[in-house]
Amino acid sequence: MSDHPLSVRLTNATEPDPVLIGAKASSLVRLRRAGFVVPQAACLTTHFFAPWVDALTAGSRWRELETILGDGNPDETRVARLGDELKSDVPSLPLADAQRAALADVAATPGPVAVRSSAPEEDLAGASFAGLYETELNVPVAMLEAAIRRCFASCLDARVLTYKTRQGIEAKPRFAAVVQTMVASDVAGVAFSLNPVTNDFDEAVINATPGLGEALVSGEVDPHQWVIDKVGGETLESRFDGSDPCLDDGQRDAIRAAICRIETLFEVPVDIEWAYAQGELHLLQARPITTYVPLPRDMQTEPGQQRLLYVDPSLGEGITISGAVSPVTSDLVAKWLEWFGDYAFHGESFVRDIAYAGGARLYGNLSNLLHLVDPRKIASGKDYVDATLAELYATADFEPYRIEPPRNLTKVRLAWAVLKACVRMRPFFFAMLQAMVRPKVFQDRYRQDLAAFDQAVAGADPEAPIVDLARELYAAVGRTALTATAPAMLMFIYGGSDAVPRTINADSERQQRLVAAILGGGDELVLQMGLAMFRLARLLPAAEYDDLDALHSRVESRRMPEDFLAAWDDFIDRFGCRGPMEMDLANPKYGDDARLLLGQLATLAADGGSDPLAVHADRVGGRGEAFAELSALLSRRKRRKLARAYRILCDFEGVRELPKHHMTLANRVIRQRLLATADRWVAAGRLHRREQIFELTLDDVSRAEADDGVDVQALVAERGAFYRDAKKRVRHFPHLIDSRGRILRPERNYRPGELTGVPVSPGIARGRVKVLDTPFDKALLPGDVLVAHTADPGWTPLFINAAAVLLEVGGELQHGALVAREYGKPCIAGIVGLTSMLEDGQWIEVDGDAGVVSIVEDDQR
Repeated sequence: MSDHPLSVRLTNATEPDPVLIGAKASSLVRLRRAGFVVPQAACLTTHFFAPWVDALTAGSRWRELETILGDGNPDETRVARLGDELKSDVPSLPLADAQRAALADVAATPGPVAVRSSAPEEDLAGASFAGLYETELNVPVAMLEAAIRRCFASCLDARVLTYKTRQGIEAKPRFAAVVQTMVASDVAGVAFSLNPVTNDFDEAVINATPGLGEALVSGEVDPHQWVIDKVGGETLESRFDGSDPCLDDGQRDAIRAAICRIETLFEVPVDIEWAYAQGELHLLQARPITTYVPLPRDMQTEPGQQRLLYVDPSLGEGITISGAVSPVTSDLVAKWLEWFGDYAFHGESFVRDIAYAGGARLYGNLSNLLHLVDPRKIASGKDYVDATLAELYATADFEPYRIEPPRNLTKVRLAWAVLKACVRMRPFFFAMLQAMVRPKVFQDRYRQDLAAFDQAVAGADPEAPIVDLARELYAAVGRTALTATAPAMLMFIYGGSDAVPRTINADSERQQRLVAAILGGGDELVLQMGLAMFRLARLLPAAEYDDLDALHSRVESRRMPEDFLAAWDDFIDRFGCRGPMEMDLANPKYGDDARLLLGQLATLAADGGSDPLAVHADRVGGRGEAFAELSALLSRRKRRKLARAYRILCDFEGVRELPKHHMTLANRVIRQRLLATADRWVAAGRLHRREQIFELTLDDVSRAEADDGVDVQALVAERGAFYRDAKKRVRHFPHLIDSRGRILRPERNYRPGELTGVPVSPGIARGRVKVLDTPFDKALLPGDVLVAHTADPGWTPLFINAAAVLLEVGGELQHGALVAREYGKPCIAGIVGLTSMLEDGQWIEVDGDAGVVSIVEDDQR
């Protein structure tokens, strides 16, 4: 074979080369070599199409297209226009003699044929491109060249180009094409080696239709469908639409066996296209399933064995990140839990039986706790921070996941451990008692403890061994929580925000309205951050933000107005440890990179949105007036209770964000220490990029610092493999998943044109939908409706421009809800499937009083 072949007969290929023939053609070679029946096929390689690619990308249109695609939010209309212009040149692209010879070679494939794309980046584990490239069926030899040109032209389609951009793949096309003999099938279809609806690893799904399968793949027909237990072969579900099934038991079992073998061969879940012709099963293609939720191997149980159920508790509170979390962050969380266990239980740790912090998320082993607590009984308590998890706790079937508890978690062992913990936690109980009976003394102690924490963070030795440094900082977080923030939080909730509503007549709408006004107008840290950001943004003319690179250069060199620099320095001093998706050590903070803050300031600089300073000032003033008005309506006894609750509310409302703020302060020191080490390793050639250090554990870093012989790059490859894979595959992780991958979801039956959730901030607003996976996805313009899976404090500056906010995960006390109320933005949380059911540009009405989202038709705008 030539070093640069333009065509390859897949029947004769011995070693597939995805760079040459693409992933799709490579998979056909692997299937044939594994003994499966695969139709005859040949491939036009990337070398065949390279001259065409060079010709199309040499001109100004392609350079303009690359510039547009390089924008973080490319204009798809312009991409489509330029792509179509380039496509129009494809029919006239010349064929060299070598290309004509290669075309004649593939034309020898018995016809009629199917022409399919086989780009090198297509059908890989992280990017499928399914349905984006053109497929030509039943092509006679005489029409082969035209079909190949049409198939090639689809690599310039706007959908392909924007998908590649989102996947971080170079826009310049790399293309190969498979020419495959058509199978005159009696029945054809697709099959999945896991259930794409439930994510269950032990269920195969077969879709079939009589005749050719292309109508099924393109969605033109409703298939016959079977869900089959891969372990035992039983049919779990079936759907035929009243007609006779087009597959018999033997054929279904053969497809099940084939897809199980292919899954083992590819070492990942797969989907296949298949066809039955004259009683023989043919495989047309196989590719990895790109979108599913993987589980680390040590969280999985064996197929067919007792399953365990895991809960992800940090979607609505704590980490509040819905995507993959870096290995070093997961390791830090695991260590923090171990350190807490060492302290509270005198060295007896229960973490290994309760929590799992490997892979890309923090999970709790719910099966090991079901003998202790009925989730239904704690569901209502979760409603305030995560309405979706509360609904799952109230409605899910937990019986299949009940097991004998580990000896470490029997009630007797736990009772003794709790007793020891109560003894160790004496400072907390003392502080709690002091807060209730001597509140002024507690307040003085509270302020002293907060100051002591700041001193501990400032005095931490950045050169200390990384594990020692992290333990020292988190010990300070724990001490402060024990004697200050935890007692203050309980006082705020039970003595303040929960106590105010208990003083009124619940049937009085007037009194309810006054309570809502009293509970608003607060001064939480996350709200202060958003207001400070708004003030900072408005210190410069909006035009200054048109060129962020130039503005960044001026900020870094301190060539800015003095009032701006003073406000900038104050913001970084107070909030430099914060940032979008801030609880992951891998994510930059405002104090790390000025571009991060400037990017968010740019969205706030434009006129047209509401003024959050004025809104907040009105709410602060309205709080005092509401308190006075409500006091006048109550009896003397209730008036005293209201006065006490109001005082506690005002004294301690700032504590709501403090525990997380303390963690971000500690995390910033740890992050800076890790990056300093990473920079030394990059300089020494032990790492390729400084960010790779976040794919290690803290112990890995310690070991590599102590031993220059440790292969750091090999550790990154091993430790970060699952994290990198999960980051590509999963947009949003689920709340509940079992040890065979099955996801438990709430069942929602929405009315046509409506979505419903939990109302967490009142008001009614209309606007265009803007769906964001991260705060950096795209600009949120004044009047847009922000749609997100969840929101941590780093998202909340975006609320200022938003007409309303919709969250898939959250509740009344979640960050997003709190800030939405203070900014006067309607907000609804707990809308299952939200981010996949709404699209950018849709007009909707958000009723934050009723918890209803309505699609607005064109004639209703």
